Amino acid sequence: MPGYLAASLLIGWAARRRFRGANSYLNATRSLPSGVVVLSYVAANCGAFEVIALSAVAAQYGVVAFHFYLIGAIPALLFSALRFLPLYRTLSIRSVPQFLEIRYGPQMRLLNACVVACSLLLLGGVSLFAVAQFLEVAVGWSFITGGVATAIVVLVYILLGGLRATIYNEMLQLTVVLLGLLPIGFLSIRYLLVTTRTDQVSLGHLWVGMPTASVSSPFDVLGLTVGLGFVLGFGYWCTDFVLMQRAFTARTELAAQQVPLWSGLAKLFFALLIVCPGLVAARLFTQLGTTARYEQAIPLLMQRAYGPVMLSVGYTALAASLLSGVAANVAAFASVWTEDIYRTQLCPGRREEHYLIVGRCAVVFAATLAVLDSSITFYFSNMMEHVQLIFTIFGTPFWAIFLVGILSPRITTRGAFAGFLAGMCASILHLTLSISGYLRYGSMMSASFHSTIYAFFVTCLVAVGVSIFGRSDYESGTGPTRWSQLKSTHRVYRSTWVLAMILIALLLSLNWLLR
Repeated sequence: MPGYLAASLLIGWAARRRFRGANSYLNATRSLPSGVVVLSYVAANCGAFEVIALSAVAAQYGVVAFHFYLIGAIPALLFSALRFLPLYRTLSIRSVPQFLEIRYGPQMRLLNACVVACSLLLLGGVSLFAVAQFLEVAVGWSFITGGVATAIVVLVYILLGGLRATIYNEMLQLTVVLLGLLPIGFLSIRYLLVTTRTDQVSLGHLWVGMPTASVSSPFDVLGLTVGLGFVLGFGYWCTDFVLMQRAFTARTELAAQQVPLWSGLAKLFFALLIVCPGLVAARLFTQLGTTARYEQAIPLLMQRAYGPVMLSVGYTALAASLLSGVAANVAAFASVWTEDIYRTQLCPGRREEHYLIVGRCAVVFAATLAVLDSSITFYFSNMMEHVQLIFTIFGTPFWAIFLVGILSPRITTRGAFAGFLAGMCASILHLTLSISGYLRYGSMMSASFHSTIYAFFVTCLVAVGVSIFGRSDYESGTGPTRWSQLKSTHRVYRSTWVLAMILIALLLSLNWLLR
């Protein structure tokens, strides 16, 4: 582990340079080769935060955890590669808030940037919580000691190398994670192949025995397909700031289109390496969910299965990836604050050196606040519930206005604002009623899925209603230019379609095998 920490700092030192502007430090737009972009994109959503969180879901809920990869990721990745990334590249934008400015105007860009900044700070806290929990199990450090030490390492190498250092560290992290996870993954798969499936249908099957719509079951088909698959999945993979920030760094159009597809293939492989150990841990460790949190499933399994050398490699793999997850959210916050809030709204027209200083100050602020808000995650039974709550409240309304804005030029800025506020209020109200017990669901995660459905449709209805009764931006003359930009022609390459067909075939095959 000290070797990995030293390597991270060396990468930050090697990535340092005399940055010509804030964008090269914070975003590195169109400056990296395709291989680097693909690996960083894969690492950004196949890291140890996902390992810890989704193995916890598998230990708690069973085989249904595969849905977070199959229904919750692959369809949205296909749509992102074939529709949204070509559109983003045609518009030559550097961030998702900038896209909303083209469609709705600067006010919507500011609102989206503020909401994204808040959610990134919360997600950074969740990632830091995961590091501290892991170090508590693996090394015996206290929660505060682990969190502070992690924040300091992340802070140093981002200040040195910016987003470049973060991306190259993600490549190192992905390599270490594979070294540490492959043995435990294959051992878990072999264990499951020689043992029978659990007698509990809801834990041992992907679709069999799952009710179509139910408030008493931990999961139902409606919540998974619409709530997780369409609303949360598409909202995350098509508009998430961290993921799009990496896709925008690709130099060529072909590379940008294929980044999500290669990531989808990697996620199908990672699904086996992450979910299977969680299923095995649930059978071997009865203390999970009682005296031990579900997030401790993978560390406990490594302690049982690995010898001293592999245990050190496995622990380093988890620590490496968790550190990278904290860094991704901290770097993304610095970018959205500096480029989409400070530069455009608070203090435009300054020299690039000024924005570089502001960006570095934002990195320090985000790392410090992540340490403070990491303790919020203690109030949730597992981290994924906390993450789903964040995306439900903040991500769902924006995905709704994002989608209706593309589908119709008649949606006005006023309608988008009203729809966003109505959707966020509906989501908060539904979750409050669920937590207080007035609405009962089989799990907090199921409540989040259903909350996203209600928030999405409330946002769409209010946005359309307000736009119908108000004068359209399109009719008043301010919309045609923006809409013509959005309707610009873009090309999807033949090799991209071939890769997409392969991914669809694998998706259908796995759903059939695990049904």
